[in-house]
Amino acid sequence: MTIIDIHAHIYPKVAGITNGSPMTGEPLGRVRVGNELRQFLPPAFENTRSTLEMLIAYMDWCGISKAVLMPNPYYGYFNDYLIDAVKRNPDRFRAVALADFLKGKKTAEELASLYDHTCLFGYKIETDSTFQCAPHKHMADAEFLPIWDCISAYRQPVFIHPFTARDIADIRTLAKQFPDIRFFLCHMGADACFGPAASPMAFNELLELFRIQPNLYMDTSTVPHYFQEEYPFPSSAEVITHCYRAVGPERILWASDYPGMLNHATMPELIGLVTKHCGIPESDLRLIMGENAQRLFFS
Repeated sequence: MTIIDIHAHIYPKVAGITNGSPMTGEPLGRVRVGNELRQFLPPAFENTRSTLEMLIAYMDWCGISKAVLMPNPYYGYFNDYLIDAVKRNPDRFRAVALADFLKGKKTAEELASLYDHTCLFGYKIETDSTFQCAPHKHMADAEFLPIWDCISAYRQPVFIHPFTARDIADIRTLAKQFPDIRFFLCHMGADACFGPAASPMAFNELLELFRIQPNLYMDTSTVPHYFQEEYPFPSSAEVITHCYRAVGPERILWASDYPGMLNHATMPELIGLVTKHCGIPESDLRLIMGENAQRLFFS
């Protein structure tokens, strides 16, 4: 079975932002946020870097043939590092573009330049990091329409990590307004569906939106129940199985959220969660684990 990871992170250092505070890397997998020291990655990650070379070693070890390199302002802005990774391994990696969403029209211009002159594709938006210094703004606000117009004109996909019910409402609006954009919801709806403030019905409401909008997709990485359970993560497996039964295998793609999830599971366990514990038939597993990604990102 071909395995392709559509959500893996690499970065030469941690230089991001969380809760409005800078986040910087420390030795032994730790980061500093303000005066607080946190264990961010396993201690084996020296200087808390997630290098291309280490990702390739994990992929080779675990039988993962290809990966989509996913940025996030939570880690920092490293477009150049991702571009170099793809140039060095063009048959194995694709990398998603990152630009400051809050700059509106200037962001659209930056994305157009990246699409025209680099190997980067698509766009990643993690709403918590993006709007933490501007909580009154939202993805579907009129001032950001130039960004969506640009992405639509280039027919690029968008990867969204939603955090709130308002994010889901914005996704509903944007998916209808921009049918040429494929929207990939990271972590099966993430905090917007499973966070402490989420409605108990949020996930089912999101699945209903999937029935209406054919341009919506999900990845299987880091369903938040991971943080409360140990492998084989029965609650997370139940969420993935429910999604599979509701929307079918063609719009679900396997992802690891490497390297952060290595705090909670091994890479073989992240694979086995879907292949062994969700009751999905072999023919549909082939779609979820790699064939969908091959068709959408590597053809």
